[in-house]
Amino acid sequence: YVGWTTPLVQNTFRSALGGALFLDEAYSLAGDGTKQDTFSGEAIRTLLTEIENNRTSVMVIVAGYRDKMANFFRADPGLSRRFPSSLHLPDYSPEEVAQIAISRAALHYEMTVAKGVEERLVEALKTRWNNDIKTMNAGLAVKLTEEAVGRLATRLSNETIQGPQT
Repeated sequence: YVGWTTPLVQNTFRSALGGALFLDEAYSLAGDGTKQDTFSGEAIRTLLTEIENNRTSVMVIVAGYRDKMANFFRADPGLSRRFPSSLHLPDYSPEEVAQIAISRAALHYEMTVAKGVEERLVEALKTRWNNDIKTMNAGLAVKLTEEAVGRLATRLSNETIQGPQT
């Protein structure tokens, strides 16, 4: 609602005092890049004010995809002054995405993969999902793991209701 943006940003910022504030997909604060709405502009101006007023009390990290972050920094001239350093992290390799998926399965679902699955997953990541790695990175591993667990649950549910398939 109108008038709620500033207090929300201030409260979020102040909760990070003495530590760090990590804004993932920070470019979303700037709208779609074609025009900035009232809320986006207010959020950015409030963020800049809080950074300036608390410059020694909090570390602020803004993160996002390189092309979209360029639009974010164009949204207000104060952004590039407050964030003079940047670090570009390369995309994960198919092998790394496979490892993340396997780790996710183990940590969140207490599941392991059968022998040979990792190699087949790497090959599928190289062929079928290679472009998705560029836009999703570790999110792709999470998505693939959740979809696989969902399909497994469906198969087990169907077998319980209908009996084993032969």
